[in-house]
Amino acid sequence: MIEKRAVGPDILRGFAILLVMSWHLPWVDYPPLFQHIKDFGWLGVDVFFVLSGFLIGTELLKPVHAGQAPDLRVFYLKRAFRILPVFWLMVAIYALFPTLREREAMSPLWRYLTFTLNFGLDAKTFGTFTHAWSLCVEEHFYLILPAMVLILRRFKTPWPAIAAVATLLIGGMVLRHHIWSLWHAAGDDGVKFFTWFYYPSYTRLDGLLIGVCMAALRLFYPLSWTQFARPRFTLPLAILCLGVTGYMNQINGVTLSETGSIVFYPLFSLGIASLLASLLAVERHIQPARWTALSYIAAISYSLYLSHKIVFHLDDLFMPKAWMTGWSQIVIYYVTSIAVASLLYFAVERTFMQMRNRLLARVKKPPQNTETAFKSIASD
Repeated sequence: MIEKRAVGPDILRGFAILLVMSWHLPWVDYPPLFQHIKDFGWLGVDVFFVLSGFLIGTELLKPVHAGQAPDLRVFYLKRAFRILPVFWLMVAIYALFPTLREREAMSPLWRYLTFTLNFGLDAKTFGTFTHAWSLCVEEHFYLILPAMVLILRRFKTPWPAIAAVATLLIGGMVLRHHIWSLWHAAGDDGVKFFTWFYYPSYTRLDGLLIGVCMAALRLFYPLSWTQFARPRFTLPLAILCLGVTGYMNQINGVTLSETGSIVFYPLFSLGIASLLASLLAVERHIQPARWTALSYIAAISYSLYLSHKIVFHLDDLFMPKAWMTGWSQIVIYYVTSIAVASLLYFAVERTFMQMRNRLLARVKKPPQNTETAFKSIASD
């Protein structure tokens, strides 16, 4: 049985992983409809960043709202048991079985183990397991946010926190524009864009920060949240932001324009955050979606993210070539990827999460008032 999760975030999580998988599909004879979907596939990671900012922000800010410091021992224990077992397993598989790699060359092992893969990554030279770059961004976020929370909670006013967030967001826009200008002036074919602009943590904080801001608003200003975070306000904003960024993506793609280098990530993240707010507002009405395939895919999304490139490589090696064309290759790719991810989820992820829960029960007894609306949202 899959552990209970909030439906709204899971809807976005499920769509996000399906988008990412479309982006990574390497074959070229796509049906036209799938090509249109694939053009937006790279944005799935940014959806994950907004969700992560909201979920982790909620977890760390809940005790602050109650007048307490977050228990970082518990926080890092939960993150370690959630993230590391499947990740280490996949790193071991990639390192020990080169024939399973989707590309020949793999970055040095220490880059994965220290979560520094996303700095200076040249995916053209080291093309194996490159999608682990986003996990590096997440891990750096796990270091930065708790430190910021511990510092900013000492202030009696929210203005230092607002100033810190504004500095990081505006600083990120300025930095990205500077990097984009250097890349454009160099006339590179796109490799340096990913190395300098797309992968580093310092250019990809927008979604995480906006997700944290959303969590803070929901916790510290519940009346304003209830009043304004309604679909009649948030859904039009989401449509506007996603419509503008969708148009920008159609024109320039992942490499963005000069204007896009400044505003695309925060604008898209705001759109996803607004859409998430709309879903949270109607959570009780979308409960039936808990039993859909999309909710299941959301539950196994982490294992699916880590393993899908190996799976489509094996599909290409062992499936009849006549099958690996058009819609049939797409169906095979998704079905086999979900099957392998399911195995990883039930054999590894759930096993270690159950171990984590037993260990947490010994480390810290949950307080009596933890049965809040946020429990299911931040449970993973």
